Amino acid sequence: MYLRVETVGELNCFNQIWMDCWLEKGYMLEPSSDNGDQFIIQNLEKENIGTIEFKPYYPSIENNINKVFPFHKIEHLANAPEKVIEIDKVAILRKHRGKNLETLLSLFVSYTEHYKKEYSLALLERVFYKALKNVYKIPLESVGDPIYYKGDHVIPTVIYPNHIYTRKESFPWLINMEPQFRRTPIYY
Repeated sequence: MYLRVETVGELNCFNQIWMDCWLEKGYMLEPSSDNGDQFIIQNLEKENIGTIEFKPYYPSIENNINKVFPFHKIEHLANAPEKVIEIDKVAILRKHRGKNLETLLSLFVSYTEHYKKEYSLALLERVFYKALKNVYKIPLESVGDPIYYKGDHVIPTVIYPNHIYTRKESFPWLINMEPQFRRTPIYY
C-alpha cells in the first residue's frame, strides 16, 4: 500500500513520480525536504503510483510555507507547533487517480495519528481542496485567499486530522494501515 523512502533508489522513484505530476500540471519544481518523511503510494499490484511528504513545521518566517502564507501568525498553530505538520509532494500519476486517493489519505491519517499531530498545513490546488472537503469530508479550513504559487492558484489550508482519527467510523473510505514509520519522530 505504501513504502517509506529509505534508499537512493526509492528517493529517485519518489522524485520521478511527483515531478511527473507537477510537470503535467505546469507547476514549478522544488526539491524535497532533507528532514521530512517521504512515502511512495503503491496500488494493489505493488506499482509505485503516488507520493506524499510529511515535513516538520517550524513557526518562523524562515520556514518556506510561512513565506508563502503566514501560518505562523495563526494563534492555535503558533501555540502548539509540536502538534503541527506540513504536507507536501502530494501526487498520484494520472492513470492511477481515483480509488488510489483513499490509500494516500489513509496513510495521511495513520501518520498523523501515530505522531499525534492535530494540525496539518498545506497549499492545496482548488479542485483537490473541493474533493477533500466535499467528497471525502476531510475537516479542513481555508485560512486565506487563493495565492498564485509555482504555476497555479493554491488555497492556504489547515487540516484537522485528529477529527478523523478520533472518529474513524465516520469516514468509510478510510483503509486500516499498519504504521511503518520511524520509531521516533524526525522533529521535536
